[in-house]
Order: sequence, then C-alpha cells, then structure tokens
Amino acid sequence: MIRRTALYCVGLLVTISLLALAACSANQPSPLEAGKAALSNGDTAKAIENLEKAVAAAPGSAEAHLALGEAYFRSQRKDDAQKQFEAGLTLDKAAALPVTSQSADEVFLFGNVHAGLNQLDEAKAAYEDALKLDPNKAAAYTNLGVVYYQQGKLDDAIAQLQKSLEIDPQDADTQYMLGAAYVQKNDLSNAEKAFKQALALKPELGQAYIGLGNVYLITKQYDQALTALQKATELQPDLPEGWLALGQTYVAQGKSAEAGQALDKCLQLSQSGTGLHDKCQQVRQQIGAP
Repeated sequence: MIRRTALYCVGLLVTISLLALAACSANQPSPLEAGKAALSNGDTAKAIENLEKAVAAAPGSAEAHLALGEAYFRSQRKDDAQKQFEAGLTLDKAAALPVTSQSADEVFLFGNVHAGLNQLDEAKAAYEDALKLDPNKAAAYTNLGVVYYQQGKLDDAIAQLQKSLEIDPQDADTQYMLGAAYVQKNDLSNAEKAFKQALALKPELGQAYIGLGNVYLITKQYDQALTALQKATELQPDLPEGWLALGQTYVAQGKSAEAGQALDKCLQLSQSGTGLHDKCQQVRQQIGAP
C-alpha cells in the first residue's frame, strides 16, 4: 500500500509540473506581441529581434510587417523600413503606415512606399507634404514629377523636374526623366538635349543612351541611333528596352539577322504577357522570324 501511494504522489507531482509549464507557455507572449510591447517601451533592438521572428513565422501577416517597419524606421534603417511598409500595405491595402513624422526626409520615404505600390495619389500627397517641410528637397520634386509622368500629366511632370534641376542641376537621373517626359510630348529637340545632359553628368547611364537612341530612331537618324543603342546594351545588357530599340534600328537599316538577334535578347529579358514582350514579338514577325 505504501509503495502504491508513493507512486501516486510522484505521478501527481509530474501532473502538477506539466500544468505549471502549460500555464507558463500560455502566458508567454508571441513574438509579435513581444515586439509591439518593446516598441511601446522604446526598446527598438528588442522590438526588431522579436518582430523579425514574427515576420519569419507569419510572412503573410500585414501587422507583423508594418510593426517591423516601424521598428526599423525608429532605428534609422529607412531602406529596410520602406521594404517592410511596402510588404505590409501589399498584404492589407486598407492599412495605414504606423508612423508619423515632421521630418521631410521621413515623409519623403512614405511617398516612396506609396509610389512603390503604385498608390500614386498617396505618393503625390506625401511628396507635397515633404516639400512643405523642406522646399529645397530636390528629390521630392523629382519623384513628384515621376508621379505626374505616370499619371500622364506631362506638363506638370516637366515643371516639377525642372524645379528639381534648379536646385540640383547635377542630377543625371532627373535629367533623364525630363528627357523621357519630353519624348512623351513629342518634343524631341528638348528630349535630345536632356538625354545628352544626363550622359554628360553620368556617362554610364544606359537608360539615357536608350532614350537618345529612340530619339534618333524616331527622327530616322539610324547611324546615330545604332551608336547610342549599342552603347546602351553594352552598359546595361539586362534592359530589354535597349534590345528592342536596337532591333528596331537594325530593321530600319534592313539588317534582319542582327535585328533577330537583338529581338531574341529582348524576348529573353522581358516578361511574357507584357506589352514590351509583345512588341518584341511583333517586330520579329515583321522580319519573318518565327
């Protein structure tokens, strides 16, 4: 009898111990809860540690991505914050950014988040707010110009890009965008000037060579187009736009074999089902390629 009682007591102790462990586990906060609590307490390092675990465990959680973005944001890891904000808003389009700021640089980042998600109205509002805080922030004028360009408001785009260049005339990327806007307006003279200025500032900017080559292609200056587009594909061989324009130039010169090779590269680099891919295929068919 004593022996059985002793065994029963041992079993009872084990049961109590297991119940205690279960209670502890039930009271243990999840990485998301722990991370959010750390954020509330101002411990960003601990917040990041927990929220990275939360995102890894539940990559489909918009809340986890947005909270991690906030932690990165507070730690001045702005690029990482932008990626997490974009991921969160992609998963939940009705969500709002969990941070506020009176800093032009930070509001500018919010604009980039929205622009990356093609939320153009929200991006426009953020860039305008950034410029209210810092009227000399050239990058905000540039990105505002890009938004207008994407909306097809070319005069507004050109005006914003020109404002940016008044502040920072050495910005090759803004010069390139100005050239692209002029092309869309069919103002090829000003487009050529902008692309050449971009290349004077940044000779390795392959996109500007593509833009310049397209200007020459449209104006039937095929030798100049060929030179520009060969340079473009040499500098940035991963851009299908360059290979398309090069193929079109070869077609205009009657060089079908060279055109076919360039257009094959365009098809390899462009995504099936996109307008660019379809255009490459269309031009190939024009020269009798299968």
